[in-house]
Amino acid sequence: MRKIFTSVFILTSLISFGQNAALDDLWKLYNSQNLKSVIEKAKPLIEKDPNNIELNLIMGRSLTNQADFKNALPYLELAVKKDNTNSWQKAWALSYLGTCYFMLQDYNNSESSLNECINLNATKNATNNAYGQTLLFGFNEFYKTWKIVETDNFRFHFQNMNAIEIEKYTSDREVAYKEINSFFKSTLPKKIDFYIWESREDAMKVLKANLGFAKPNFCIVHTHYQQTIGHEMTHVISNYTTEITNKTRFISEGTAVCFDLTNHDKFKLVKDWTAANNKQIEIKDCWANGEKYGEDILYPLSGLFVKELIANFGKEKFLEFFKNQTYENAKLVFGNKLDTMIEEFEKKINT
Repeated sequence: MRKIFTSVFILTSLISFGQNAALDDLWKLYNSQNLKSVIEKAKPLIEKDPNNIELNLIMGRSLTNQADFKNALPYLELAVKKDNTNSWQKAWALSYLGTCYFMLQDYNNSESSLNECINLNATKNATNNAYGQTLLFGFNEFYKTWKIVETDNFRFHFQNMNAIEIEKYTSDREVAYKEINSFFKSTLPKKIDFYIWESREDAMKVLKANLGFAKPNFCIVHTHYQQTIGHEMTHVISNYTTEITNKTRFISEGTAVCFDLTNHDKFKLVKDWTAANNKQIEIKDCWANGEKYGEDILYPLSGLFVKELIANFGKEKFLEFFKNQTYENAKLVFGNKLDTMIEEFEKKINT
């Protein structure tokens, strides 16, 4: 009898060890963002052990990170349902469920999942992630008095605006959406949740961030009511024109400025900056090191440059390049004419 018990114990230990090793490998792949491999390797493991909480969690998280929200749901829901210990796995499953439901426009279940994760308080990181999303998604108590207005392409959230102002604001942005997307031809996964703040101070208090900004992956814009019509909207729309493998600040912001639908004299802004700072502009440096340049020069400069790219090479070539926004890829897509264009552009702004 003792030999049988020992054999069973050894077999059980080996199976458990094998599962733990497989999970460790999956988490390593997940942390290196090799999500396709995670999904491929996790599928047969889940078929053998369909109620394994951690396997379902890692599959659900990987699918969520690949924006496959609908298929992520059953894995995350099972992880929550099967976890009776209120572990870190359940907390993260709830947090990711909040994201999936939000992106599927099931706002009630999104809010409920995020609040359940917060109340569970099983792990600091999951709790903080869920709380941050309640602020970003407009589920915090602060938003309870805000007015929500839905249109064809938006779900607007107004902190304080009267009916006449709301009608003009929403109408203008629907027109802008159609104009901008006539260029990008993007298909968004959901309506854009557009949060219009009256007070910048309130936004800083609640979001700990300056307005405005976009979170393209969530189709979210937080903006002050006086900010440009098209800038942040363009960040969201352009994000879904193609699978973007490499973003640069210079091209990403330049595209948003190019389509901001304002009449600002960007050329004058750049010339005034070069004169005031007694500096010459080097496009390749701005392109490679965009983070070191302030908005006062990077925005008008990059907006002008993107406009030049489109004028010189056309919409189709620009969109082909847009998925990998590095100078190196631009050279591959646009050819040697790119450097000639850069030289001419620099002459115009530096003389």
